[in-house]
Amino acid sequence: MHPIGININVNFLACLVLFLAARPRLKALLVMSAAGAALGACLGLHGGILHAALEALSYCGAGALPAVWLTPLIGGPSNLKLLGKLLVPPAFGYLSALLLGLGAVGITYDHLLYAFDGSLGFQPSFWAGQAVSVAPWVSRLTRGLYDGLPLFVVAAYVLEERRDARRARDLFFLVMLIGICGSLCFVLFPAVGAYFLYAGSFPWRAPALSSVSLVPTLVTAAVPRNCMPSLHTAWALAVFWAARRFHPGWRLLLRGLLMLMLLQTLVFHYLADMVVALPFTLALYALTYSDVPWPARQRRYACYSGVLLVAAWLAALRWGAGFFLLSPAIPWLAALFTVAACHFLRRSLEKAADARMENAMPAPGRLEPELRLGVSPNAA
Repeated sequence: MHPIGININVNFLACLVLFLAARPRLKALLVMSAAGAALGACLGLHGGILHAALEALSYCGAGALPAVWLTPLIGGPSNLKLLGKLLVPPAFGYLSALLLGLGAVGITYDHLLYAFDGSLGFQPSFWAGQAVSVAPWVSRLTRGLYDGLPLFVVAAYVLEERRDARRARDLFFLVMLIGICGSLCFVLFPAVGAYFLYAGSFPWRAPALSSVSLVPTLVTAAVPRNCMPSLHTAWALAVFWAARRFHPGWRLLLRGLLMLMLLQTLVFHYLADMVVALPFTLALYALTYSDVPWPARQRRYACYSGVLLVAAWLAALRWGAGFFLLSPAIPWLAALFTVAACHFLRRSLEKAADARMENAMPAPGRLEPELRLGVSPNAA
């Protein structure tokens, strides 16, 4: 199966969303449009109508950078904060590509992850590959959502910022830490995924477990070793958890699209990668969750438990892969325990935040008499 993607710079589409969310003036919009048109004239538009439209929008997103930078020259106020926001998506994308390119050689632990997934009784990534291959439009949809993950993150950030700037900062730091810490994990546990490991037979013929040796293997394909943990799953969880505070319509839309995106994520990952992404994200979520002070046991327990679960999974997969093959009950129980524990710890943390917020709000019956009557205390 060959994935059908969109050759669009999604990072600049994210810039466009951030730029429009700031409600720019007409002059800034005109400068952005002119810069985007100039890029389109130089680079051209490709593909069908939808592809060309997305490509044109990404050019406009790139044009938003000079539009904000030149705002003082066209009679508007300087907005260095917005300029800094617009620099984050392309800079983060460039650094990610650079770091992943540096690690695209050497041995991997794919056989260990493949063995774990197979111990469940089937190969989840092969099943997902077959599911998205049922029709070309399904493949295009899921791959488009997979490639468009930065747009989900930016949309969540904008919605959070409109509600509470502090929570938006928490989400920003969480997203950054997921990328940084995930890159470190890729060094500790390199893997490329069954899509690249078995490119000749994926997704229709999964090799038998008896043909797989439980030792590190040399993968000659020059692809990033960025499977463990699944950062697509981690970033999706960050948005999924933040969406609990959004309007029901936005919450339903974001979470529904993210669930479809995770199907494509499983195509490029092992299920083990996605399971480990849960405690990995939980630890960083608790670390950046400023609604609850650090000394609170709910926050510390969530952070420490997440770190311990990630370490336990990496160690078990690295040196105990054969143990999971003893019975399908073992990997299923391990995965379900991880999911349940992370859910309980996260909900405990969020309930503690909700309780603090309720205690911080004075009850109507406890207001001063003058305030209940609508009279200012200083009116006398």
